[in-house]
Amino acid sequence: MIAFVIAVFVLATIPGPALLSIVAVGSTFGFRGGLSYTVGALLGANIVIILSIIGFASILAAAPNLKIFLSILCLGYLVYIAIQITRSKHTVGKAEKKRRFSLTDGVIIQLVNPKAYAVGLALFSGFPLATDSILSEIQVKLIIVNSIFAPAYFLWLLLGEFLHARLAVTKCNRTINGSLAMLMIFSVLTSAISIFL
Repeated sequence: MIAFVIAVFVLATIPGPALLSIVAVGSTFGFRGGLSYTVGALLGANIVIILSIIGFASILAAAPNLKIFLSILCLGYLVYIAIQITRSKHTVGKAEKKRRFSLTDGVIIQLVNPKAYAVGLALFSGFPLATDSILSEIQVKLIIVNSIFAPAYFLWLLLGEFLHARLAVTKCNRTINGSLAMLMIFSVLTSAISIFL
């Protein structure tokens, strides 16, 4: 069980497309503005885990064209998010109407992210726990994953809030948001390249 907990912790701390997008949304809209997106990303991660458990990740592994399609879809969606984030302006003391990202957006980022399926498959097909049944093993693993992922996701959002506060003061928001956007896209590109190698 310790190996499983360590693996979940490592996966929650190494940023991929979803975690980087949480930071970017937090840096653009602040903690409260990024809350629904973050909850959606956590919900999406659980949906992907369940899909992985019932075999969708195996279908992805057996159908490289589907995995390529999802990678392209993920890249396109991240480009959309990146453009929205880099176009958003921080205004100190003025109320600016911004298009905030929703719970649905958070779910979508996970559903189109092939890396999320690989994580779900690795965590739930490997690391056997000493339990009486597969159902109880899945329940224990879901509890462990969510007890680590939930605080980690909100810590990533807090990092975005920290950047949000600094960006409002320093006026360098376009540079930081552009950098976060490029990191999100880079993380998807590296995953896509690994598909072809």
